[in-house]
Amino acid sequence: MKARRLFALTLSLVVAITPLMVVAQDENPFAPTEIVEIIDLLTTEFEGKGNPADVQLAVVANIVAPFWTAAQIGSSRASSELGAPTIFQAPIRGGDIASQLSLLESLVVDQFKGIAFSAIDPIAAEDVVQMGLDEGINFITMDSDSPDSGRALYLGLNNYNAGFTAGSTMVELLGDNCGEIVGFVGFLTAQNAIDRIAGAEAAFEGTDCELVTVLTDDVNPGLALSNSEQALVSYPDVKGMIGFYSYNGPATAQALKAAGRDDVKLVAFDLEPETINLLREGVVSAAIGQRVYYYGYLSTYILYAMSVLGKDETMALLDPYLINRVLGDETSPKDILDTGADIVTPDTLDLYLEYLNSIGIASQ
Repeated sequence: MKARRLFALTLSLVVAITPLMVVAQDENPFAPTEIVEIIDLLTTEFEGKGNPADVQLAVVANIVAPFWTAAQIGSSRASSELGAPTIFQAPIRGGDIASQLSLLESLVVDQFKGIAFSAIDPIAAEDVVQMGLDEGINFITMDSDSPDSGRALYLGLNNYNAGFTAGSTMVELLGDNCGEIVGFVGFLTAQNAIDRIAGAEAAFEGTDCELVTVLTDDVNPGLALSNSEQALVSYPDVKGMIGFYSYNGPATAQALKAAGRDDVKLVAFDLEPETINLLREGVVSAAIGQRVYYYGYLSTYILYAMSVLGKDETMALLDPYLINRVLGDETSPKDILDTGADIVTPDTLDLYLEYLNSIGIASQ
């Protein structure tokens, strides 16, 4: 069993963590008060129930990358507050479906009580999730969904809406100067990529903006840079670029600076340290920020509640906060917990960083 985990980053969450601090919504518009409300609700319901030491939980990301640091911190803090042993794991190589499936299978074999994961491939994950469900293990997805796997819910960014927001932001930035837009992403099999791209394309309908291509890089920053450089050659009249994954923004910015293309608007996803610096420089015009910290923090609390209270009772408690899987279709499953998104521009960056500092993280 140990040999199968050598390719993964594993963090044992048993150390003392600084208590969570929260800024009130009226003090900072970036504070997600609804998420804090959910934590308070769950804590009230399971307080004094179960033995935390017997509730082994796991959070499985899709790659070892700076993007996931905030989620690791969040999961670690939740583990400390709950007293429930929790581990954080991820494949080392981007797009390594087999490694992620092996990680999930190992956790099932080891009888973990609850597992949250970001699906590299939504279909490939279905069998191992079903195997775990048969053993009474609770599953939720975060960041990238596996909607038909049997998982209880998806927690994270509504990726279609986020893609639409990115596209709408680009239209606003370019105004009458709209035209060719190039996108960049890790891999097209992940549900988050599929949904973000679809959302951006929807935002461009009826405008002069057109997403002419989306270049993939297998979550390889070096290839992402090469793709950006090639895009500037292949599309010399490009007006805007969208980096759909966290490292795409910095890679594209590097290519734009090297080519002296300060006329191209760049919308990035996520607020990694380098993206924050690029916002300050004005190379990144806007960033769509996920609440990555809560991917770890909130998912750990939800899995703990499912283990102690039961899945059905936990889902009933969460019901007022859930939305339908298909927006506008009330007959579709109500199993999405949208953690929301932040639109950060150079003008609002300091306020955003003030909030991050209040919860003890530098970026997400």
